Amino acid sequence: MQNLNVGIATSSMTHTGCVREKNEDALIALPKSGIWAVADGMGGHDAGDYASRCVISHLYQAAANYQGQALVDAIPSVIQAANTELYRYANSISTESVIGSTVVVLVLENDRYHCFWSGDSRCYLLRDDTFTLITRDHTEAEELLAEGILSLEEIKNTPAANTLTQAIGVDESPYVDYICDYIYEEDRFLLCTDGLTKVYSDEQLALRVDANNIDKINQSFLTGALDAGAPDNLSSIIVSL
Repeated sequence: MQNLNVGIATSSMTHTGCVREKNEDALIALPKSGIWAVADGMGGHDAGDYASRCVISHLYQAAANYQGQALVDAIPSVIQAANTELYRYANSISTESVIGSTVVVLVLENDRYHCFWSGDSRCYLLRDDTFTLITRDHTEAEELLAEGILSLEEIKNTPAANTLTQAIGVDESPYVDYICDYIYEEDRFLLCTDGLTKVYSDEQLALRVDANNIDKINQSFLTGALDAGAPDNLSSIIVSL
């Protein structure tokens, strides 16, 4: 549903897709607190739905206790707390058990945006008709590309290269990337799990995300993904200033 608070419009969507038996994605969209996030429980691992909801639950608790810069400052420790809960729970099952989740978090604070992420859930920024990916996937593909070992074309034909290199819950201490910059009038952010980007290229997302009605954008994302077979759970949040 779309919410409006001090000029910020938000629309969120999550769906199981056509293949998975359950939805292992989770999200938070709280315009009044200035925080949005999507999380994706790691497919093929134990309790992926529990993992994503654990991360989002900790973010909800933070939003209830902090706002503004205090909320920004709290995010790293909040993610660490979720990481510790998942890591200990997995170890209580067995030493080989892995319960993990990706996450991407957006916090708007005064005239800045703050983005935290671990894994391959993404945040894009639409500004002045330019659609930019402001996060970088934590995958083997990105590492191989950065090191010049594989080209973009070669990576497309190497499915194993998309293996996650970072996620919440898989190690005692999580690796969390961070970016901060100024916000401007009419900025629009898109947060999404890889269930969306498996179906749509960046170019296809850009063609859809600048429509006036953000609820219709999310409905278009969902309808198109389902028509294409939606091989994974998919979630998206649009934050429009």
